[in-house]
Amino acid sequence: MASTDKKVTVASVWLVWVLAASPVLAQTVLFQDTFDAGTSASAWTVLDTGDATSDFAYDYSIVGIPSAPNSQGGTTVGLRFSVNNTSGALHAISAYPNGQSFSGEYRLKFDMWMNYNGGAGGGVGSTEHSNVGINHTAAAVHWPNNSASDGFSLAVSGEGGAATDYCAFAGATMFDAASGVYIAGSQNNTHSYYQSLFPTPPFETTGAPGKQWVQVEIGQKDETITWYINGTLIASWEDTTYVSGDIMMGYMDHLYASVASPASDTFVIYDNIRVETYPPPDCNGNGTDDAIDISAGTSLDCNWTGIPDECEDIDDCDFDADGQVNLDDYLALFYCLQGPADLPETCVSTCIDSFDSDGDGDIDLLDYAKFQRVLWTSPIPPRPVGAMTGSEFIAEVSSLSLNARELRVMEEVTSGNIPDFLRGFVEINVSATIGGQLHNATYYVMPDYLCIGSDEDFVRMPMTPLIAQPILDELQGLMPTRKMVDDIYSAAAVKLAPSPINPQTTDITLVSTFYTHHLTIETQRAGQPLGLLIGGIKKDVVITPQLLTHPNRVAIYGWHQLSGVPIQPLYLGHVDFYVDYSHGIRYVKNRMLLDGVEVPVADVLADPDLCVLLSDEGVLTSPSY
Repeated sequence: MASTDKKVTVASVWLVWVLAASPVLAQTVLFQDTFDAGTSASAWTVLDTGDATSDFAYDYSIVGIPSAPNSQGGTTVGLRFSVNNTSGALHAISAYPNGQSFSGEYRLKFDMWMNYNGGAGGGVGSTEHSNVGINHTAAAVHWPNNSASDGFSLAVSGEGGAATDYCAFAGATMFDAASGVYIAGSQNNTHSYYQSLFPTPPFETTGAPGKQWVQVEIGQKDETITWYINGTLIASWEDTTYVSGDIMMGYMDHLYASVASPASDTFVIYDNIRVETYPPPDCNGNGTDDAIDISAGTSLDCNWTGIPDECEDIDDCDFDADGQVNLDDYLALFYCLQGPADLPETCVSTCIDSFDSDGDGDIDLLDYAKFQRVLWTSPIPPRPVGAMTGSEFIAEVSSLSLNARELRVMEEVTSGNIPDFLRGFVEINVSATIGGQLHNATYYVMPDYLCIGSDEDFVRMPMTPLIAQPILDELQGLMPTRKMVDDIYSAAAVKLAPSPINPQTTDITLVSTFYTHHLTIETQRAGQPLGLLIGGIKKDVVITPQLLTHPNRVAIYGWHQLSGVPIQPLYLGHVDFYVDYSHGIRYVKNRMLLDGVEVPVADVLADPDLCVLLSDEGVLTSPSY
């Protein structure tokens, strides 16, 4: 970086303005009840269908239950509900705090103990569900057997005794397992997601939260309803209405008209109920708002994102840490090129970290040239004004034949109707010692599989290689090899657990299934910004030398588990016009860097020596379908 006379730059003025204007946020408790005073019954309205009990001053220590996690001083008084104690019928109870209505972004948090008769898996009549919710009118018993139910509620069984142990409701309607709402893609406690969350021990029934204190949170934020148990996301779905209303604490036996034996062993206890605004951002965990850290100079925000730099991965030319190398970073490069005299001294290291590609402690024209290669002008056209969104595209093609659908896929992708986050390519760096010489290679991939739509509304679109190949030919790309898929997964910043759909119960070749799986991935991805390299969400359609001996076939590989082991070994058993929800097309640029020199990827794959950089199957002379 060249040194010049000190002067105030536009960027530095902007930085000062951002620091001065940063809001100071505060967390507020909107409502709470610990039940310790023993007088809460008069502060709540209780509605039930009969054969239900409520006790707002229940000392749960008398049945050997320890103090709840958020109780102060070891107190053991909470709210106890039971239903279906004698009648052998379906019943429910709902309680609402009087005079309360919450709106905007807030969350309901509480401690919960679910008890049930019998040992692991429960006994006769043991299956009942906790039922808690937000945005209620407080005018009715809320449960799926009442069509007047409103708001949103979440329910879970204590011992995993139902196929639908985990339930999310909008009004009286339950979201099913295929809705994409449940992070596990399943409502049954036997799913590995729940089994990992509630292992035995300490839980008696693996995959179910009964007979232990758990901490529960239900909230609405960023136009999304979320449900957490012990800090793990259970369900999430979009809601842009933000309807206001009361909270609801309840209990129900909505599935089985049977009485537990003994009935006194089956109940729920709630304690330390509180409604609060969300805490301000504190990404570095120092107990201080990020905005205060930045304004006080405790944390740097050299790239003006409003996030302390220590919480971002500011490298590889991505100055604003948004997962994309684009014109915003190009402008930042010029800002950094001004030199130490024009930069806040504390921000020089941020510029070096982001743009000093040759590691010489300076930013100069060599680094500028490297940035140009990373930015790399894309053959993909800009997204047309008024282009259809992902959900609109799904609605259009759902009833089309495979051939007609794939022609529409090609039209949309080649016209540029892909989300902006796919345009920021990610470097994959590999190396190998060949003939005693170390070779370094860099190739460039889209951060996600080919999608249609906008950043706000897109869909990952499975397609056959019969249409994927001409699309990539036109856009100057190719599909990855098996080795490249492994290397891409290793480099992925976001690794999600695979979410398979059972082909025995669902037609996995339907467009509706494609979209359901896409929504499941998006629920899993919640909280992670678009544009980060993602892995574990699809099988890749790959290129392989075996295509020469297996003509008219599609090769698939990958879908890595969190352990790094792929679900799908290299497989060529399907015809090339087969496609299902699990297939993804990863765009790889057809030109790469080999020891700093730009070369075609095809040339490296065809080289008997250099091919090991990109292929674990040897030479690949025809890297296409």
